Amino acid sequence: MTGKLVIRNWQLIAVVLVISGCSATGGGGASVAPQPVSAPAGAQSAALNGGLVQRAGITLSSFDQAKALQAEQYALAAAPAGEAVNWQGEGARGSVTAASPYQVGDQNCRQYTQRIVADGREFVGRGAACREAAGSWSLLD
Repeated sequence: MTGKLVIRNWQLIAVVLVISGCSATGGGGASVAPQPVSAPAGAQSAALNGGLVQRAGITLSSFDQAKALQAEQYALAAAPAGEAVNWQGEGARGSVTAASPYQVGDQNCRQYTQRIVADGREFVGRGAACREAAGSWSLLD
């Protein structure tokens, strides 16, 4: 009987550990942390043609631009519609919010907004991008 009790306790502990490892914190915020994406940052930048960051007409450090483009890529590829993907650089910060996906031919597309705060000013860019067959996103003109 004692052996069965010990095994059940270990099973209970294992279940608790598995469940706690899979739970998400419910901080109440509507932001999604950027997650690693399959394409390297250089490929993201090339695919998005500098993204909405470049269209904002501001100069960001390469680190800040990479953070902003990573957030754009993640928002387009994985974030639920309407949820902000926040990013923080060294001299700038911002968020990217993508709308619901829609189809153009056989491509998935999304409209999105990139908000950037740099030098005490806020820049807002809006655009749309479509997913290429290789999986990268291409900013529409």
